[in-house]
Amino acid sequence: DKRWDGDRVSVSTVEYRNGIMKKENALFRAYHSIEDSFNDYVNFLKSNPRYQQALESGADNNRFTKELQSAGYATDPSYAEKINSILNGDVLKQAIQALKGFGIR
Repeated sequence: DKRWDGDRVSVSTVEYRNGIMKKENALFRAYHSIEDSFNDYVNFLKSNPRYQQALESGADNNRFTKELQSAGYATDPSYAEKINSILNGDVLKQAIQALKGFGIR
C-alpha cells in the first residue's frame, strides 16, 4: 500500500502476474511488535471498501479468505485454499490445545 510511511523490509517472494508465477523482491510493511502488525492489518482492511465483503463474513474463516482473494488481497490464485489449509490443519489445532493447557484462550 503506497500510503504506508512506516518501516519496510524487502523480501524475495513469488507473485502471480497474469497467471504466471514469478520470483521478485517486494516491499512489505515492518512492525515493532505483533500487536502493531495486527492493529495495522485490521485498519488496512477496514479502510479499504474492496474488503467489505470479507469483513462481513463474520466468523466464517473459509468465506473470509475467499472474499479477501476475490478482492485482490493476494496474487496467488490458491491463496484462500492455502490459508484455509493452515487454519484447519493439525499443527494449528495442536498449538491452540497447547495454549489452552497453559490457561491461554
